[in-house]
Amino acid sequence: MVKNQKGGNKSKKMGRKFLSAPIDRHVRVAEEKGEIYGVVTKLLGNGMFYVNDPDGKERLVVMRNKFCGRGKRDNVVVQGGWVLIGERDFESCAKPKHDLLEVYNDSEKIKLKNSGNVLISKLKSEFDKNDNDDDDNAFEFTDKNDEEYSELIQEIDETDHVETILMDTGEEVDIDDI
Repeated sequence: MVKNQKGGNKSKKMGRKFLSAPIDRHVRVAEEKGEIYGVVTKLLGNGMFYVNDPDGKERLVVMRNKFCGRGKRDNVVVQGGWVLIGERDFESCAKPKHDLLEVYNDSEKIKLKNSGNVLISKLKSEFDKNDNDDDDNAFEFTDKNDEEYSELIQEIDETDHVETILMDTGEEVDIDDI
């Protein structure tokens, strides 16, 4: 039995016998016909969530028991996360359910992007951090010597005066001395 050295009722969950050593495992890719990549869009609760596939179709996914309980620690499903889902062949309704097969973390996402698969390049999410952000290009740093810029500098030089502040105690403090 694991010895509870930390105290509290939840520390035994992190006992040695339950931890698996961090292994650089291979990334599972879609190999069969019914396996689909997707991006989690909405968490519904009760082990269910919606996924957008590369075609933009929304699919309802049910979390298998492998991803609940103790297996949840390394397989957390979050909005914007990438998953691999499997179609159910035996369902023939208007909105069929799909099974969760794999949850990808950030390092596995990078490996999948570098694999060169066409379907993976179509996966998009508003939660993803884009590599080509246009926000960084919003400011343009130039070394121009415009007339307006030079006039502004002259105005600052002309108004170079000493400001003093009167403290509560009656002392005058010079800003430039600070």
